[in-house]
Amino acid sequence: FAMMRPSEYDNLIRTSALEEVPQTPGAIEGFLKDAAESLEVARTVDVKRPKQRFILAYEGFYSLVQAVLEFYSVRTKESGRNLAILRAAADLNLDADEIKLVSVAHGRRNDTTYRSPFPPISRAEAQAMIDILGKTLPVAHTLTGVPAPAAGQA
Repeated sequence: FAMMRPSEYDNLIRTSALEEVPQTPGAIEGFLKDAAESLEVARTVDVKRPKQRFILAYEGFYSLVQAVLEFYSVRTKESGRNLAILRAAADLNLDADEIKLVSVAHGRRNDTTYRSPFPPISRAEAQAMIDILGKTLPVAHTLTGVPAPAAGQA
């Protein structure tokens, strides 16, 4: 069944950026767990390794995007990934500057995965991505209704 989702998702379905799919049992919990683990590890990686911290935090954030999409019974199509990230970022209460950072992170991640070596990442950029993941993880738990694990349990 389709959750009551914001109308923007239906618009993205109409434009073929997203497709409607049934929820996969356990997927939301799995994505949230992946995000929490990425956050935990990103925070422990030496600050002298900003690229690794950044990639971990970005991947964790993308897991949150996937959890939100799963919650609303939608999945991205090939061209819709950035639009889905922007839509989910709004649902996760990011402000305009944070959404811009996530969008830039997505562009960097895509460009490097498919086209070129990873560009230099500053310690500040890595920390900003970690901060965004830390801020949005509890929001994703609240939005999806999946309880966050008790402190000390991942």
